[in-house]
Amino acid sequence: MFIQEELDRYLYWQVERENIRLQKEVSNLPAPWTDDPILQQYKFCQVFREEDRTTRWFKKHIREPMRENTNVFMATVIFRWFNWIPTGRTLIEHNLLTNWDRKKAIKEITKQDKWVTGAYIVKSPNGMDKVTGVAECITHMWERKNYMLEKLEEAVENNTSTLKYCWDLLREYPYMGPFMAYEVVTDLRFTYLLDEAKDKLTWANAGPGAMRGLNRLTGRPLDFCQRSHDWCSEMTALYAIAKERLPAHITKRNDLPYELREIEGGLCEFDKYSRIYKGEGRTRSIYKHDDTLPLIEGL
Repeated sequence: MFIQEELDRYLYWQVERENIRLQKEVSNLPAPWTDDPILQQYKFCQVFREEDRTTRWFKKHIREPMRENTNVFMATVIFRWFNWIPTGRTLIEHNLLTNWDRKKAIKEITKQDKWVTGAYIVKSPNGMDKVTGVAECITHMWERKNYMLEKLEEAVENNTSTLKYCWDLLREYPYMGPFMAYEVVTDLRFTYLLDEAKDKLTWANAGPGAMRGLNRLTGRPLDFCQRSHDWCSEMTALYAIAKERLPAHITKRNDLPYELREIEGGLCEFDKYSRIYKGEGRTRSIYKHDDTLPLIEGL
């Protein structure tokens, strides 16, 4: 199914990227943490999404304190729609994660220099500035939060909880696109709503980058992106190979499970790496090392 050269490069990327994190954060070694010129020069996401700076902050200050509480659902939605740590602090300070107030949120958040993430495109209604638009989207979902919780908790009670079911429910709401819905689902996977989800090893939402990564692995044209294609079966097959071939410090961590999310995210970064490796183009994110920056902001 997979081209051996491409598969080897995918597995290499996951090992080398995780080893960089370990040398930097665990061993506390000075840069550079790799001999790979691509990984030295360009910025790539972590192998585990749970290890990225924003998710670490969110986990400590929002998700973990609420993980067994019904408030965790909307708190996750609200934070991820902005996905910006300073905004997260503002939301906590003014009790907006558990007592949403559209006007108050706009007033307090717009006091900041920056309001939303630059990591991905945040869609909001046309004709509104970003904060007002995102606040409008959150308000619409806030008004229906009890319906959402009822559906999700019913699935938990019936032992039928799945990531895909939650993703489909989120997708019913305006401007909650497939990428954003998947970000929320990935966070909720570590809460009472989805920690027993049946499809953690069989379902992931393949974004455009993951599709290109799978296209590289299978030899398809890079622009092939049919939603009807069975992307999950290919990711599941890749997962089985990765579990067998990757070292235990990745696939058998005591603190974090290696699941299909790591495959999906890895495919996107593998595509970026391959693009540079093959001279097809570059990524816009250049890595800039700063010794003054704490390893985990806000912790």
